[in-house]
Amino acid sequence: MPKTLNSTQLADAKIVFEQMVALKRKTLLYPAQHPELLDGSKRLHRSLSSLLDQLGDITYAMHDDDLFIESELLIRESVTYAGFIKECAAMDIGAITFLKGIDETEIEALMDALCTDRQTLENEGGLANRLKNRGAPNIVISSAAAEADDIEHEETETKAAKEVYNSAVTAVKDIMKSAKIGQGVSVQKVEKIVGGLTEALFTDHLNLLGLTVIKSYDETTFYHSVNTCILCLSLGNNLSLEHDKLAILGAAALLHDIGKVNVPKDLTTKPMPLTPEEFEVMKRHPIEGAEILSQMPGMHKLSMVVAYEHHVGYDLSGYPKLTNKERPHLFSRIVQVADSYEAGTSMRPFKGSKLPDQVLAEMIRQSGRTFDPVIMKAFVQTLSIYPVGSVVLLDSGEIAVVYETNTADLARPRIKIAIDENGKHLDPAEAAILEMSERTENAEAFVRSIIRVIDPWELGIDVVQFF
Repeated sequence: MPKTLNSTQLADAKIVFEQMVALKRKTLLYPAQHPELLDGSKRLHRSLSSLLDQLGDITYAMHDDDLFIESELLIRESVTYAGFIKECAAMDIGAITFLKGIDETEIEALMDALCTDRQTLENEGGLANRLKNRGAPNIVISSAAAEADDIEHEETETKAAKEVYNSAVTAVKDIMKSAKIGQGVSVQKVEKIVGGLTEALFTDHLNLLGLTVIKSYDETTFYHSVNTCILCLSLGNNLSLEHDKLAILGAAALLHDIGKVNVPKDLTTKPMPLTPEEFEVMKRHPIEGAEILSQMPGMHKLSMVVAYEHHVGYDLSGYPKLTNKERPHLFSRIVQVADSYEAGTSMRPFKGSKLPDQVLAEMIRQSGRTFDPVIMKAFVQTLSIYPVGSVVLLDSGEIAVVYETNTADLARPRIKIAIDENGKHLDPAEAAILEMSERTENAEAFVRSIIRVIDPWELGIDVVQFF
């Protein structure tokens, strides 16, 4: 029965897998007893033993190019380690289970077996039999066919985050096109999109949130709508909204900009700032959006409210003008925060994009005026101090991309090194995932710390390539 790992255990398990892949690569490059191999084996044994002291055993399963730790699907790691996963499939490895008590000689035996050609393994009765003959009782190999049966039995119908995301973008394109020609919006399609995103949010929160940062470099309205929806769902979950309220919020966020279908395309895609006259036309889209949604049978009224109010502002200083209430609706305030952040970090042809921390800092300064201060505080907690996709300068002289937030310590996210201490650009496909919580051997200091956030474009770093 697959076990459930807490966030710290899952992070540690990811490090073990990363170290295993790295050691296998080194085993192919270096002769036996080479210092690189001995050091890699010691580090993997240390990490693995620490994890097994807590769990007793840990299983890494591979099925249809996907990587699972116990029953947890790892989207990013499935892409990062695609080559290793394919190699395992070719060797009929469906899962590798490590048991408590494993020693370094068993790790060396596993590396040796993984680097042995298939014909030799077949002659010896397979990889599992080779390990048995080498005296590695604490490593259990399951065949790909057997593991596939187990995974298919355990796996829910939840799609991978990336597949859900791409499906949502495609569906939003259809919705916008239908609205533009007056065919209306399918409430069922909206509910299906939001349901899929919500489910993905609960099963793989960080990966789904990470996709919004990657796609924020795309200026298309379709991506903006999906990104804003995901940010709102994540923020709403942080605010402890009930599931049915999240569904309503998600639908409203997804459709908040639908009024832009009635704005001339040369304005929404204009490669320079709008003139005052053009901005007046653009300011019509909240009103247009509310009118479009009001004509849709079955559409929740709050979708219309949010479409109308998402630019009004916490202090009502925005547009269109409200005179019948003190504050916009709670959902309008949530969507305004997410919408403003997503727009602020997105590429603009005439001004590029701002750094995530710069956008957050500007928004924090407007807290209490443009933005609800309570929602703004929750939003910062949702994204962390260093949002996924930020590029940071480290005290080691290295430059890294923030790969995943660390909920246990927001100041120490998981990172990938983009430029080493000598100024050399590293291959994103080969970039290792590092824990900034790692300490020196005497535990007196951290190995790396962040100095500040920097602009990736000035250094020629394409953040997207690191995901």
